[in-house]
Amino acid sequence: MKKLIIIIAMILPMALPAATMCSKNDTITIVLDPSISGTDYSYGTGQSTWAGWFSYGTIRGISACLSSNYGKSQGGTVSNLHDNGELVIGGETNGEYCWCKMTHPVASLWVYSHVRSPASECAAYCGRGCGYYVRISNVPALRRGLFGSAVQNSLPQ
Repeated sequence: MKKLIIIIAMILPMALPAATMCSKNDTITIVLDPSISGTDYSYGTGQSTWAGWFSYGTIRGISACLSSNYGKSQGGTVSNLHDNGELVIGGETNGEYCWCKMTHPVASLWVYSHVRSPASECAAYCGRGCGYYVRISNVPALRRGLFGSAVQNSLPQ
């Protein structure tokens, strides 16, 4: 009987799933899991802002309507995004292609979301679309783009 208990005690730790994550001292570590859909969302049309609520916290961001999708499908990222020769900072209403950027808890790259035409419709609903697509369960591409590029964007250059 004693041998059986010893064998079980040796095998049990190997059967338990575990996750290891390393972070520097005095830092905050946030796990953004694109496989987990959100529970709700909100948006601010006038400010081109959006938010998504998840079981692990709230993410917030900005949106912009640009003249091109720059060959990207939903979830595609661009660093140093420019439109009409100007650096994109959020709130642009230049076209019908909606782009989203996460600003909290960490900044992502600009991520292509969807097309909404005409441009006036994009300007009115882009932030809403970003919030909607970031939390919806059957469309994880935008989450993958935002969360994956946040890691990319935070690495030293």
